[in-house]
Amino acid sequence: MIQRPILTALCGLAVLAHATAQNDETDFNQRQAKLLNAFAKKAFEKGFPRQARLIWLQTIKLYDADNAEAYTGMGYVKVGSSWNPDPAKTYPTTDTGTGNDGQSLFKAYEALKKSLANNHRSQAKKWAKADRADKARYHWSQVLRWVEQDEEAQKALEHREVGSLTGTEVEKTLYERSKMIEKAVEEQSKVDYAVEKVSGVECAPLDRAQIPYITVQSEHFTLHGDAEEEDNLKEALVWAERTLRVCQVAFPWEVPQGRFPSHWAALTAKEAYQQVLRANQVPDLEWRLENTSTCGIGNVAVGHMNGPKTLFDNSVRNVARACARFGSDAFVEGIGHTFVGMMFNNNRLFSVDLKKQQGTSASEEDREYTSPDFDIWKNLNLELAWRSTGGVAARDLPFADAATFTNEQRIKAWSFSDYLMRRNPELLRDMDQIAQEMKRLGKKQPTEFEQAFDGKHDVTVAQLDKEWEDFWTGASPVLKAIQNNTPPLQAVSKGVDKWLEAFNAARKEYEATPASWSSNLSARCKEHADYLKANKDLKTPAEVHTESVDLGGSYVGSMFAEMAIVETGASIGGAKKMFEKWVYLPGYRDALVNNSVLTIGLYNEGNILVINTVSGLGAPKAAYAGYTWFPRKPNLIFDGAVPVADLGPDVQKLLEKNGKGGNKEVGFPVTVHFGSSLGGDRHSFTCTMVGPKGDKIDGGILFDDGSVRTTCAPGMVTFVPFDPLPKGQIQFAFSWKAGDKMLQAKGSFQAK
Repeated sequence: MIQRPILTALCGLAVLAHATAQNDETDFNQRQAKLLNAFAKKAFEKGFPRQARLIWLQTIKLYDADNAEAYTGMGYVKVGSSWNPDPAKTYPTTDTGTGNDGQSLFKAYEALKKSLANNHRSQAKKWAKADRADKARYHWSQVLRWVEQDEEAQKALEHREVGSLTGTEVEKTLYERSKMIEKAVEEQSKVDYAVEKVSGVECAPLDRAQIPYITVQSEHFTLHGDAEEEDNLKEALVWAERTLRVCQVAFPWEVPQGRFPSHWAALTAKEAYQQVLRANQVPDLEWRLENTSTCGIGNVAVGHMNGPKTLFDNSVRNVARACARFGSDAFVEGIGHTFVGMMFNNNRLFSVDLKKQQGTSASEEDREYTSPDFDIWKNLNLELAWRSTGGVAARDLPFADAATFTNEQRIKAWSFSDYLMRRNPELLRDMDQIAQEMKRLGKKQPTEFEQAFDGKHDVTVAQLDKEWEDFWTGASPVLKAIQNNTPPLQAVSKGVDKWLEAFNAARKEYEATPASWSSNLSARCKEHADYLKANKDLKTPAEVHTESVDLGGSYVGSMFAEMAIVETGASIGGAKKMFEKWVYLPGYRDALVNNSVLTIGLYNEGNILVINTVSGLGAPKAAYAGYTWFPRKPNLIFDGAVPVADLGPDVQKLLEKNGKGGNKEVGFPVTVHFGSSLGGDRHSFTCTMVGPKGDKIDGGILFDDGSVRTTCAPGMVTFVPFDPLPKGQIQFAFSWKAGDKMLQAKGSFQAK
């Protein structure tokens, strides 16, 4: 028998060993936090505040939930036991660092990640020797958070092959389903489907409102709309058919077959949409008139579409929702955003419109929540996923009300739906059905919902929430590979500060406000620059404004490239001449004169320059609000002829449509710039141009729905003279209807 003093001593040693181990773990976390904090402080001081904030969030999330240095670095103050943003301080969001500083920081961050991984490796081995497999597994997993390859960690975690990497069973599922859906989207984007204009198909809500319309039908869908939009209505149904095939791949249950019983109606004018609501006496009429862009009336989904991109968005969204058959607002919205994001990487429609930000009262982050760009949403969601507190719990989502969605609820509804579509859509459907039954019984208790779900599944809501965090924060090499994101600091090119200075000098010359620069918005620029560097034979507007998967590009990259500004012969010494050339390319011109361009992404590699002016569009400062046009100053002199080859396929199509397909040159284009979206009824726009003898000059109008940036930009209207202009004084006048007002933009210039 062991005597009591000896037993007591042994117990004391065990307690001491456990306490020592725990203290060692605490000390370890503090050392890791110190390394991250030092880097974050350096990034902040060097002018990269958003990257600094992400690092401080990592400090708090991974190593020290109450780290004072990280919280104060982000501008928080402690009130009682909780940290809150200091209302007296505004955390900066604009990058001001130089290209050299950015590149130096990226190298330092790569070295930091190796140090953090090595420290976790040492800690994992300590715990393994102490027979604490749970602790060892945690540290081995953290090794792979910071580095992509580590054979010891992969072996300890019993990983299996996932593509060219290794990962867990769940990660394998995520990877394979993600690739499967991405392949379906990319393949379907190239498939055409038959769509015809038909007669004799009635739309009761439009008939009651006495709204004239035409009807187009495809194999599965029926769409009513304005006669002037026939081509776009047909294209919308092509996207609907494509989405249906993607849904057949993405959803594990059977999607609707045959012709959909519900119809869609898309109206260009907001007034027409409101007229339909009034004529059909919809419930909550006043609220709907003010706050909505879509409304279900009988078996018809009626919507106000302020352009083709919104129309296509709505078609994709309608199909995804019909195939998902969800009832909870968050999941209805979330699945719609998910499929629109997959198909377009852009989001132009909300079932309930977001509140408009009022000029300078809106912060940059407020503006970002209203951005249609899913890359912006991904950045916002990344910060949401890194937060320790204040985020939206998954268990709360099924009870969120679309009419009162917060920004964070909308972002989480999308990103959580997106994650479960990759993991297992059945889990999302089960969540929705449990919540709907609880609502039917008058219960709206997130805790009770969580218990009901957990009792029926081998994975809990809390675990899915943790998986969501890990997915979006890239907790493993496989999760990083699925998203394949370029780190912002890696997208900082050496001469970015000089290029920004030159860009703003050109904007000043054309009386536009200066733009700031963002490393976050430069990631896609770098990816496209790398693509162009690998395919140096691409030269024409059509070639440089797209990406081919067969040539090493991506489907998302091709969507970005359409509206990117691209120069393949750029040099900072020739910047002034380059910007002068841009004036002849309407879409590039927009970057120089549009005051809604607030922040840009920019990447320069050798003689390749790529600029992103779309993601950072926002409401201009009050003094510069409204629209502008070009030329606006009188007596400017321009060449009267512009080569069609420089302008690209959108102009070529316009010429062919008007019997001018053989023209090799057109006249100098004139433009109106509204910002991010057209400031009037697109059907009402006209432009009159006359030559020096008063003769009318024939031409056509291009809107913001083209596919090549040389002649298309968000919120821009272009008048293209079909033939080179005569020498001398040229006068022009745009006119259009905005609400109940007729507006004009007049100008003149000299053609040489």
